[in-house]
Amino acid sequence: MLEVKNLSKYFGMNKVVDNLSFTLESGKILGVLGKNGAGKSTTFRMILNILEPDEGEILYNGEKIDAKVSDKIGYLPEVGSLIESYTVYEQCLYYGKMKSMTTEQIKKNMFDLLERFQITEYANMKIKELSKGNRQKIQFIIALLHDPDLIILDEPFSGLDPVSVEYFKNIILELKEQGKTIMFSSHVMSHVEMLCEEVLIIDKGKAILNCNLNQIKQEYSNKTLEVVGHINEAALRQIAIFGQIERKDEEHYIINLANKERIGDVFKLLYTSDVTKFSVLNISLNDIFLDKVGRNYDE
Repeated sequence: MLEVKNLSKYFGMNKVVDNLSFTLESGKILGVLGKNGAGKSTTFRMILNILEPDEGEILYNGEKIDAKVSDKIGYLPEVGSLIESYTVYEQCLYYGKMKSMTTEQIKKNMFDLLERFQITEYANMKIKELSKGNRQKIQFIIALLHDPDLIILDEPFSGLDPVSVEYFKNIILELKEQGKTIMFSSHVMSHVEMLCEEVLIIDKGKAILNCNLNQIKQEYSNKTLEVVGHINEAALRQIAIFGQIERKDEEHYIINLANKERIGDVFKLLYTSDVTKFSVLNISLNDIFLDKVGRNYDE
């Protein structure tokens, strides 16, 4: 289990991570969401022991993360960290030695992973000769090279074509089935919704939401209604007592209830109105992000 407790980090006078706490159980996938500059990558680097927290602590299976524990962690950074003049094998050798692997282990694991990604012919190619998408595959291979228990993926789908994205997603799910603990960030909400059981939303360094994804979507879905038709003003005034009304156009309303138990009351109030559609909406993760942070994720 990964435990992050009251974590804070300053860069000068700027507090980029602010009293952040969350846990991630073994064998689970956590999606970390936040606008650029929210503190996601800084949090990842503190978990990796690259940056030292100014306040708080990080434990993995009850141990403080040091050089020994960090050997159990794999990391795919958002910004490419490959050495352009190295071949793929040289890059793997360099990284594997940092993780206390023998040359024989590095070779075996590298070729197993290259075969898994169907790119064995890249072993002796220089990094600078690879496309952006293939570099991302090599970074993923390097993150998995030492068979880590905890895997941190910072924008893993960046630069990938749709076919490769599907391939990456399948590998991530396979890793989960193997009992790996995974946390990743993505700017594509559908990736998080498809892969993650837990979600952490960070805004200005603070945890705005940390919960089970299905539970929070169910909670929101049970409280959001779509109504199409002419609603008389008296009904609108009474419905507004139960929640917020968003008028999409002249006869299209989204009603966000404070309490899902009020759905029946709203339905009764609409009885005297000329309504052609009344439905409980399925809520997207972006809708939840908008409600919690106050702006769309892709703004």
